[in-house]
Amino acid sequence: MFKFQKVGRDSRPAVWRTILLALISAFGGLICIVFSPAGFQTETPAGTDIDAAVVIVALILDIALATALVWRHRIPFGLTIAAALGAAVMPIGTMPALIALAALLGRRRGPATWWCTALVAVITVVDAILDGRAQPNGASVTASIFQANNSLEARNTTSILTALLGAATFLIIGIGAGLIRRSRREAIVTGQDLSAAHQRVARLDDEVSRRQEREKIAQEVHDSLGHSLSLISLQAASLETKLDGTDHVESAKTLRESAGKAMSELRSLLSLLSEPMTPAPDLPLSKLAEVVEDTFGAGQPITASIYVSEGDSADPALSRAVYRTVQELLTNTANHAPGTTAALKVHASPADGVRIECSNPIVEGGRGEGSGRGLSGISERVKLLDGTVCRTEEHGMFSVTVTIPWRNAS
Repeated sequence: MFKFQKVGRDSRPAVWRTILLALISAFGGLICIVFSPAGFQTETPAGTDIDAAVVIVALILDIALATALVWRHRIPFGLTIAAALGAAVMPIGTMPALIALAALLGRRRGPATWWCTALVAVITVVDAILDGRAQPNGASVTASIFQANNSLEARNTTSILTALLGAATFLIIGIGAGLIRRSRREAIVTGQDLSAAHQRVARLDDEVSRRQEREKIAQEVHDSLGHSLSLISLQAASLETKLDGTDHVESAKTLRESAGKAMSELRSLLSLLSEPMTPAPDLPLSKLAEVVEDTFGAGQPITASIYVSEGDSADPALSRAVYRTVQELLTNTANHAPGTTAALKVHASPADGVRIECSNPIVEGGRGEGSGRGLSGISERVKLLDGTVCRTEEHGMFSVTVTIPWRNAS
């Protein structure tokens, strides 16, 4: 029953509009105070201290409500209710309440807004009836405007219908202004949503186009070079057999191994070209240690030292690159040095960037070339983020060091 939704952002209104509405609110309240029973009595010998006190309190409340319109974008409900209740107990009229209601309807929607509208409408109607029945003319705003006899002391003969028509007119203006304002804000929000949707569609279309182009390139490269490299490898193997026992057999063997290595590198690059656009886990960098322990390192001996500072603020592209790099490094260790312990070190912070170090003992005969993208894929991915990859083999250890500059999500 009291639920509501915001319409657009609660941005501060234009200063000139706030000043104009505050002046209208204060002037409308002042008119109602002057042409009220208490205001009229203070100008006659029959006036009492109570009448004067009512006028003073009403003036203070009128000025306070006009000033509070500065915050109508932040507290529209509170301001509307306060102005309506103020009009119910003091002769300030419902002009402040109607202005606050227009601001409320323009920035909020839902059942709660209509409850406030009903409250303001009831108080406006009651106030109009009481004003229309007030005696004499000088104690009634309606009579002062519509009464043919301009004498303030003359009897008020204005009909209640006239007062109700006046109240209905102001209600329609206030509610209508609020609804028009809301429709404009909703149109702006809808336009922004459509623009964002169009941008997302454009990005997806661009990604699909690039993916198709990458797959096309991969297929063309595979068709043109794959067959040639396979023939070279077969011919080198045949030549090696024919030259067995001669001085050239080693050269033929080297040629065959080079052709095989070139074919493996080709497969690696083709795999990079044709892989999905989002293969990495969409997780914040701060969860790297947990993922390494639970997923990447499952069934594989690892010694890991992982330090991540402000990981939640890292760009998602950086996080994906780090996850994929760590996964590939550990996979390479498992494939090329099975049974050995991988030593993983990760240090990531906005000040120092990201540094990943992974090392493992060199296993004789275990560093064969596979069909996965391996270090070539890592290099390509890191290069997109202006990073570097360094690999070394010394003292019986194979090490890879990856550095990537830090990128914030903004």
